[in-house]
Amino acid sequence: MQSIIILFFLSFCFFFTIHPSHAAGLLGVCSDSNYSTESCPKLFFPSYTINNGSANVKYRIDQGTLGDFSNNTLESSVHETLGKWEDVSSVKFNPDGTGFLDFDVDSSNYNSILLSDNPLGYSPIIFDHTGEILQDVFGTGSEQDILGFASARFFNVKNNQITGIAESQALFNGYLYTLANRSSIPNLTELLQEFKATILHEFAHMVGLDHSQGGQITEYDENSSALQLETFPIMFPINVNPSLTLQKDDIASINIAYPKNQIVSNTGKIKGKVINGNEPVYGANVIAYNINNPLVEMVTSVSDVDGLGKGNFVLPNLTPGSYVIKVEPIYSSFTAGSSVGLHNPPNDPSTIPPSFYNGGENLLQDLSLNTALNRAYLVEVKPSSTVENIEINFGSSNTANFELTGKAINNAIFLANKKKSINLRFNKIGSGKRYINLSTDYADLISFSENPVLIRSNESTKVIKVNYSSYSKFLERLGDEFSGTFSIPIRAEDLFSGDLVDTKTLRVF
Repeated sequence: MQSIIILFFLSFCFFFTIHPSHAAGLLGVCSDSNYSTESCPKLFFPSYTINNGSANVKYRIDQGTLGDFSNNTLESSVHETLGKWEDVSSVKFNPDGTGFLDFDVDSSNYNSILLSDNPLGYSPIIFDHTGEILQDVFGTGSEQDILGFASARFFNVKNNQITGIAESQALFNGYLYTLANRSSIPNLTELLQEFKATILHEFAHMVGLDHSQGGQITEYDENSSALQLETFPIMFPINVNPSLTLQKDDIASINIAYPKNQIVSNTGKIKGKVINGNEPVYGANVIAYNINNPLVEMVTSVSDVDGLGKGNFVLPNLTPGSYVIKVEPIYSSFTAGSSVGLHNPPNDPSTIPPSFYNGGENLLQDLSLNTALNRAYLVEVKPSSTVENIEINFGSSNTANFELTGKAINNAIFLANKKKSINLRFNKIGSGKRYINLSTDYADLISFSENPVLIRSNESTKVIKVNYSSYSKFLERLGDEFSGTFSIPIRAEDLFSGDLVDTKTLRVF
């Protein structure tokens, strides 16, 4: 026998103005019906139940108007927008009864719908014509910031544990859909476009989808002129994407809970964790960029996405191909109702410098995406498979990601011999690419057959030649300093990671 419990307003969506709204993936709730904000013994990520291949969500829309928009316009916009999520997932939105609420919901009668103590049998979509309901619930001034909110409202419970979403709700703020209140919007056509973008975002919250930071937050923060707004996920906490096109990140996320065979067939997955030394990192944004179309074929996750306290991340439903992985802090404005991920606040952003995974413990920092696409370690995703155990570690390491050996280091160079070169070996530590620059203060006496030295991802060692001059050249260059034996320090630096080896010398006799 199932029962129903209430968990009100799981997430709020603040699309507009300085208040941006919860990471791509699913919204987590406490599975214990004795939930409190201080204690959550076990997280659960509820969704609507899939029966016969579809998750059916019954809804009714308000009879009233919203700001400058008629009910007919609102109704057609809702149906059009719901269809976009249906096209890319197994969610099906079905009007309940006539498809309309029994009355026009306003500030005098909203309690029975918005704050009902018992399930309604459908998910209401409320048009707050003037923003007065919003003011009543969140306080004066909220109508100037919040375009709308949505969340799961009632949950199915069995044996005191949440088993899935039973009903949801959404509300849209008419104050901000009144042209006279929006000086930055020139006409009703653009205002309607914004409304459709808002409901596209909010309906995803109704079925349990969370926010995504996407893959251009650095550029967004810096107001880069190269910003490609049309590639931002619809589930970005702020309404910046001018289109109504669901992005790869949105589609990958909703298919976690509501898979559609045509969407997830033959895709792959990357799983790993973000740590600092031996400590898990919570609330870092992890991004997989497909190198062939990085901003379009981009999927995100947040560390500790499962709430297990291990810093785990999962990048799902990836198109097969080669990917670079970036980890970065959550944007400082994405807090409270606008948070990204389970942790609010997450780890101190200063402990999560933007970095690209380069195999093993190696992280590449201070790189643009374009540079990283050519330098960072490539993770190969194959159809219907999972790349496991990607570990991103911000902990300090005293070990360079390569070492120098070979006869040039381990043996002496005898200038009296006719041989004029000797082997220098590079041993790679960990995986990934190395690009090592060699330098010395005695470049007129020794040279290297390759410099910089490239060790490819599929190579574990690389051998080059150290070429050296004649005895007479050494004597002429060094004079009394050369008394039969001499050590030439060499410096080897990985141009990607900055790892340095400067303790090795060439001994010359």
